[in-house]
Amino acid sequence: RDVPRLQALAGWSDRNETPASALVTQGVITLALVALGAFSQNSVQTMVAYTAPVFWLFMMLVAASVWRLRRLDPDRPRPFRVPLFPLPPLLLALTCAGLVVSSAMYAGAGALIGLAVLAAGVPLMRLLKPAQAIG
Repeated sequence: RDVPRLQALAGWSDRNETPASALVTQGVITLALVALGAFSQNSVQTMVAYTAPVFWLFMMLVAASVWRLRRLDPDRPRPFRVPLFPLPPLLLALTCAGLVVSSAMYAGAGALIGLAVLAAGVPLMRLLKPAQAIG
């Protein structure tokens, strides 16, 4: 809904409380990838290997975001205190960093394909960004 050029994906199902149009589109893309993968010998394994570095990269960013968000809004009430903070997010970030490297080494050049798809989204989102930033 925030990106005017992607309004077709903004359809919301009140009955299920889900972004139905976006979910259907994601399902169609996933089925297309599975169908395309059917032509390779180890299709599912290959797709998992190619996307694993991107998955672990995002998990690492989630861990890092905890520090950033706490620094941006230190006075926000926190209903749950993380024991030994900042150790748990640090351990998660370091583990994920190791898994990014490990999965990229396993996937080899395939990891570059997954990361290239991710990188292709950056200029696309800049092109499609909303006229006004959401605050």
